[in-house]
Amino acid sequence: DAEMRAKWPEYPAPSMMESPIFVVGFPRSGTTMLEQMLDAHPQLQSMDERAFLSNLLDVLTEFRCEYPKDLDKLTEQQCEALRQNYWKATEHVAPRKQGQRLVDKNPLQMLRLPLINRLFPNAPIIMALRHPCDSILSNYMQHFTSNSFAVLCSSLDRLAHGYVNAMNAWIHHAKVLKPHVIHSRYEDLLDDFDGNIRRIADFLELDDATPMARFDQHARDKGFISTPSYTQVIEPPNKKAVGRWRRYHRYFEPILPILEPIMKH
Repeated sequence: DAEMRAKWPEYPAPSMMESPIFVVGFPRSGTTMLEQMLDAHPQLQSMDERAFLSNLLDVLTEFRCEYPKDLDKLTEQQCEALRQNYWKATEHVAPRKQGQRLVDKNPLQMLRLPLINRLFPNAPIIMALRHPCDSILSNYMQHFTSNSFAVLCSSLDRLAHGYVNAMNAWIHHAKVLKPHVIHSRYEDLLDDFDGNIRRIADFLELDDATPMARFDQHARDKGFISTPSYTQVIEPPNKKAVGRWRRYHRYFEPILPILEPIMKH
């Protein structure tokens, strides 16, 4: 909360250009398309979906710090050690050329905003949004290998509560921490693709947004993307999945009251 945040000592931290670009959002909200758009730009390098940031919680335990309440106890040297641990891990899977910036896309890192903000307070964050019902339907129809997430996706009711909990956590922490964030709504992106990629490029201080528009060709050239979205991101932008949930409206009627406050927000 705000009182806990006020206890954090102010340390030197990487600038925006020296920080990772974090792409977050509830799963199946368009994060993979955003990642491929960014990876198509020669100044950016993504690494597919990895848990390197969350793995730092194990290092926090070694520092005898409980997350998130003990973030104020981290010394400047420990913060730097955590950053170096992160950079070393990412370098193994996504070696960057001179001047390239790292794109770290992992949707549920939206729940790690306090950690991001402590280590990379200037990091640009893209928060992906999509109609909650379309996002929930897409998750329900996937086969996930993560046991905990598979359990979450075992019913629409569980997914609805999980979605609301995740979004409420993000809204609360964003209000307290005031991150450097831009929201990318899936439906708006498809309505004005060129305009929205320019908006994202401006946010990231990229001179030319043109390479991002060719993300589908870039994704096809990669040949492998380890998320369920692979078959979608190798196609040009389209609205095939927008409003898909309405075909199953009667199954969603019981959970709409659960989602209503977040949908209004």
